[in-house]
This record gives sequence, C-alpha cells and structure tokens, in this order.
Amino acid sequence: MTATTSELRIPADGQYIVVAKRAAAAFGSVAGFGVEAVDELSIAIAQACENAISLANCVLGQPGRGQVRILFKVETEGKLDVDVRTVFGRAEEGAAEVQRAQVEVTRKSPTSAAPARPTTRVTDREALQRQVAAADMALRLVGLFVDDCRYRVDQRTGGLRVRLTKYRVSS
Repeated sequence: MTATTSELRIPADGQYIVVAKRAAAAFGSVAGFGVEAVDELSIAIAQACENAISLANCVLGQPGRGQVRILFKVETEGKLDVDVRTVFGRAEEGAAEVQRAQVEVTRKSPTSAAPARPTTRVTDREALQRQVAAADMALRLVGLFVDDCRYRVDQRTGGLRVRLTKYRVSS
C-alpha cells in the first residue's frame, strides 16, 4: 500500500460528527487497524471535531458557520495521521475578529423619548476562554485513544487545530 492523503470537510455543525466518525472508521480499516483501534480512533476524531465545532460556534456567535477540515494521511508503515482544523471563510474570519473586538453601543431608538443609554457588551472572551479550557481538558483525554495528540488554538481566529497519530500494532 502506498501513502495516501484524503480530505473531508464538514459544516461546523454537531450533526455532521457522525460523518467524521464513519470516515475515521473507514480510514482506520484501510490502514489495517483492528476493531478496537478503529473504535478508539473514531472516538478521538469525534471529540476533536466536537471541540472544533464548539469553538467555532463560540467565536462566530452562531452555530453552523465555518467548516471543520479533516485530513487523513495513511502511511505505508501502519501509521495514520489525522489533522482536524476549524476553517473559516473570509466572511467568517472577519466576523470572528469583529465578534472578539466588538463593543456595542445602544443608540437612541427613534420611537423612544428617553435619552440614549450607552451600554457595553463584553465580548464573549470569557466564554471563549471557558470553551478553550473545556477543549483543553477534553483533548487531553483524547490522548488516551491515540498514540500522539497535539493541539492549539489560533490566537488570531480562535480556530482549533488538532493533530492525531495512531500506529498499527503488529501481532
């Protein structure tokens, strides 16, 4: 078998995690993993996707915007590398930056006789920090299901990138 690389893109919507799990199981089978290893890989990829989707929803302020890109690389020596990454289009990237830096001032309503009351909306930085902390804990646990797990949150966009590696054990 030669080394192959394949890419799957799903919407940043939790309903599509099942697609990622099925793809993980298929690539695990192609790489020669046993049933238990395929199950572990599916769990790890599902968790990585779930965290990528949660962070995308937190950054963009609404579910279903953005994508999750899953790159599968099957190596010849019984190794499978998986890269799970949040992908924002230009519009979403701009919205993410505005969402993080936004301070909203309520203007006087034309029907209201009351003077305008400026209010500040704290950006969801605290919510994002809580989400990143939860993702950190969850992704540490993902390390139990794969041989190597590395992850980081892009400080500019708030997107998540997870790299997973699973080795086939020869019997």
